[in-house]
Amino acid sequence: MKTTARSPKSKEHRSKLRGILGWPGPLVARVPERGIARAQEVTGIGTSPANLLFARNVSTPTRTRSCPGPAVAGQEAKISSATVPDRRYIPTIMSDPAPLQKTALFTAHQKLGARLVEFGGWLMPVQYTGIVDEHKAVREAAGVFDISHMGEFFISGGGAPGFLNGLLTNDAAKPGVGQGQYTLMLNERGGVIDDLILYRLHDAEFLLVVNAAKIDEDRAWIKKNLPAGISFSDRSDATGALALQGPRALEIARAFLGAAWPEPKRNEITSHSWNCQPILAARTGYTGEDGLEFFFAGEIAENFFFALLEAGRPFGLKPCGLGARDTLRLEACLPLNGNDLSEKRTPLEAGLGPFVSLTKEAVFPGKDILQKQKSEGVKEKLVAFRLKEKGPPPRPHYALFQGDVQAGEATSGAPSPTLGYGIGLAYVKTACAEPGTPLELEVRGARVPVEIVKKPFYKRNS
Repeated sequence: MKTTARSPKSKEHRSKLRGILGWPGPLVARVPERGIARAQEVTGIGTSPANLLFARNVSTPTRTRSCPGPAVAGQEAKISSATVPDRRYIPTIMSDPAPLQKTALFTAHQKLGARLVEFGGWLMPVQYTGIVDEHKAVREAAGVFDISHMGEFFISGGGAPGFLNGLLTNDAAKPGVGQGQYTLMLNERGGVIDDLILYRLHDAEFLLVVNAAKIDEDRAWIKKNLPAGISFSDRSDATGALALQGPRALEIARAFLGAAWPEPKRNEITSHSWNCQPILAARTGYTGEDGLEFFFAGEIAENFFFALLEAGRPFGLKPCGLGARDTLRLEACLPLNGNDLSEKRTPLEAGLGPFVSLTKEAVFPGKDILQKQKSEGVKEKLVAFRLKEKGPPPRPHYALFQGDVQAGEATSGAPSPTLGYGIGLAYVKTACAEPGTPLELEVRGARVPVEIVKKPFYKRNS
């Protein structure tokens, strides 16, 4: 279950970690807890009498297995000492009255010694063993991320496909049952309210996975436009979710879920049972690697998380925080809502034209604005750039210049652990957007040379 806590104040507020991530939120102070050296055992959580997550299972072939092993109601899940880092349990100090939300895995993150930060109104792990270490784990083996802060909306009814086609940019009629697509929700000006994943669970039942900071806004926008006869259910608070990412992610999933698991293909979603509990597994992700995103009732989140870590340990699986998630997605040039996407920018300016259907009959908010942009061309584009020499890494809001004229502004930036130099995304004038264009980035009052490059920075060959 997602709960609230109180936001932190500490000397770490000025930590350079904030600079690494480019996030405004304060870091959470940590002090050693007396008498706890290692978390070695997690108590099993009972089964929910009501299926809070899924009204029905996905109508794709569903195979279940018997329910042996730990984490069944009333039993205990034994966690190997190798699963939990050999460090002291470090709780947070919370003194600010502003409420922050916590996912069902908040205690698990503390047991694993995670450093916690405020992110979009949530207390989330930014790192466990280190951003670079976790980044490399995902590129070379696998990492698992808590994404329980994201929202899960269920929409159903005979008119649901038509409603969604008039709400979202992509063609919601295209995905078959058990398939998903990336799409966007726009305002009347064509600006991005949210980018999200749409999954078709049945002919007339859909799951929308939305960004955590946009749950309230998305819910309000959908309900404002919801016609009679369409059912809407926000199950975000009752849902847990994990992203398993990396070249060995599927091997780990097979070892964890067994041979009977219906493995989804890219952008597909299937249902299964883990210890007699329903789960959904989607072949999607936000790292540039192959992987899966699991959705399940929040009540089993901690057991599921630790059991997955234990199953993946022989394959090199590591828990990962938001720091690595940010550098991974940036290398893959995947946009971050609130940085690279906003209500002042359209999908065409952000280079997301392939996910906008201007030919479908349905009229979604902002469609007329995008049609005009497509006809006349955009004045600015979201581009990728890299530093040409060593220096401070790029950060959001750093200005880009061509000579004495400002050409644009960075929206994301970080040192790339894979490539070994600073990278970023920026909106620049269309005339400066061609790969190979040299520009200068203003960093702390000085200019450093950068070059516009082709997206993405990183792409796995296989």
